[in-house]
Amino acid sequence: MSSKKMLATVSIAALSLSLAACSTGRGTEGTGQNVEGCGNGEGLVVNLSNPTQPVSLDGNYDTLIPFQQINRNLYDGLFKLDNDMQVQPSLATEFTLDDDGITYHFMLRDDVTFHDGSSFTADDVVSTFERIATDEELSSRQRNYISNVEQVTKTDAHEVQITLKQPDASFISTLATSIYITPAQAVEEKGAAFGQSPVGSGPFKFASWNQGDSVVLTANCDYWGSETIPSQVEFRFISEPATQISSLQSGEIDIATGVTPDLANVIEGSPDVAVKSVEGNQAIWLAFNTLEGPFADAKVRQAVNYAIDKEAITDSLLDGYATPLGQLYGSSIFGHSQNVDPYPYNPDRAKELLAEAGYEDGELSVEFVLYYDYLNTVQQNVASYLEAVGIKVTSRTDPNFFSDTWLQNKMGSGQVFLASNTNILMDADYPLGLWFDGARRGLYFHTPETDAAIAKARSTADSEERQQVYDELNELFYEKAPAAFMYNTDAIYGTSDRINWEPRSDGAIYLADVTKTR
Repeated sequence: MSSKKMLATVSIAALSLSLAACSTGRGTEGTGQNVEGCGNGEGLVVNLSNPTQPVSLDGNYDTLIPFQQINRNLYDGLFKLDNDMQVQPSLATEFTLDDDGITYHFMLRDDVTFHDGSSFTADDVVSTFERIATDEELSSRQRNYISNVEQVTKTDAHEVQITLKQPDASFISTLATSIYITPAQAVEEKGAAFGQSPVGSGPFKFASWNQGDSVVLTANCDYWGSETIPSQVEFRFISEPATQISSLQSGEIDIATGVTPDLANVIEGSPDVAVKSVEGNQAIWLAFNTLEGPFADAKVRQAVNYAIDKEAITDSLLDGYATPLGQLYGSSIFGHSQNVDPYPYNPDRAKELLAEAGYEDGELSVEFVLYYDYLNTVQQNVASYLEAVGIKVTSRTDPNFFSDTWLQNKMGSGQVFLASNTNILMDADYPLGLWFDGARRGLYFHTPETDAAIAKARSTADSEERQQVYDELNELFYEKAPAAFMYNTDAIYGTSDRINWEPRSDGAIYLADVTKTR
């Protein structure tokens, strides 16, 4: 017998700047005046400050933040996460899961049309998955997210069956966060050009793209949802932090993303704008190669955890816009354990553990590789803490370290680096699969015990039972210390006082229901 799961009840669970000289010179017409067309007559401007800009607006080309922020307003998935990170219906209205734990049956909406006027059917779902999995020209970064999908079958005009290779409790979260349904007809007609003039079913449709400057979307007059849609949304790509803040202050943009703690202080002193923050989904930790060399000894890894004052870093260096961690993910992520606290700052205990591991003062040397410039100050502080307990530290910068060294399984035994993970699934299985699961991409730490626990949690459908597995697993990771757990960052935004928008812990910016108060 299969048990129906209605989505309404599913639980998936200082810097001194002269900003006046940094104007973009574009004027304020983007935010201060109404715009023509359907929708509520209002226009919004959002700046995406990430230095990586979209090269395609195909919904299933990449999962990088600038791509995602635009795509989640252009396209719909089968499901979506609400503001409380609970799965809700979207293009799928409900699903059932067979007792085998791998066969899903999805009921689809029958009242949806794409932006080109074509009707949404099961064929579009099948086409989307096949294209992600097999289209070499697309080379979808989402391919990894559906690698566990065995088959996608149309069973009726608005019904689809998806069969997995093995049970995966995070699969519905994947569908809600990472996979967008694209129209088979438009994809076939446009071919490789689809990503330059995309067609979705979301609340906004594509209008124009001035590469390097902006993407403009307009309201989808035939949207199946009930949101009050702004008539126009413009995404800009100002990457220089000071210029972004001056554009916010002058009224050129309504939402500034990726704001740093120092610039948050600048915004707070400005009229008509505000700082909004929320505990985000990005965790930072110090990565080791635990398979050989000094970090093969858990005592050395534990010593590093004790050596770093995480509270001093988050309170002073990050102005409180971060939370110390004793695990791989923060409290907004399903699987986070309330009973696992951060390692306390205890340099004396760190020295004792190093001595027990055979390293007296100055006998252990590590190479600290920096590949994220924005973590430079944090790295310098971490290096100072390590040196204070007798670890010799040399540093170098390599922006390609992750792709050319770490990912190629070439990380040296004495190398460390500050790793960052943005958990787009809002689920513990995502970072565990990337970092600590020997069956997937656990390149530098995996044990039979932890691999078995990860697999058990992944295959457990009941959320309470699954959380219990993660609680036990996080306690085990705390003991084994496969990384030096650092902190979970807050997502910080600057916003115009005119809009009613609030940030979400998953970092998603949905604009369909945003209105202006004046």
